[in-house]
Amino acid sequence: MRQRPRAAGNHTDFEGELMSINIYDIVGERVREERKKAGLTIERLAELAQISSSFLAYIETKGRKASLETIQKLAEALRIPVARLFETAPGPIKDTVYEATQQFAQLIRDKTARETSGILEVAKAAAKHLRRKQK
Repeated sequence: MRQRPRAAGNHTDFEGELMSINIYDIVGERVREERKKAGLTIERLAELAQISSSFLAYIETKGRKASLETIQKLAEALRIPVARLFETAPGPIKDTVYEATQQFAQLIRDKTARETSGILEVAKAAAKHLRRKQK
């Protein structure tokens, strides 16, 4: 017989039925997805996060448990919010705007503030030109 959920503070307690969500599996999958979106190799992301590439490979393949400190380092290296690495639902729909945003982020990765500002100004000018051309 299935037990009914019982409220316990802000949590729901399922007696006799354990939720089998392994947070480390989720984090590993998200790290791999975000690394690939960013166009980074395991070696490069590991270098940016200041961890060994073998440890990162284990995290991605669910062989090792990452500490919160390591997860934070990975999020910072990927330039994403830490929370994204804990998302269980699929990420945003990959439409053209999303893909373009990801490509632009990759373009400005590791650029100086001045270079980033210059690239942004060029992009703004190009967008303005395209709007005029479409009218």
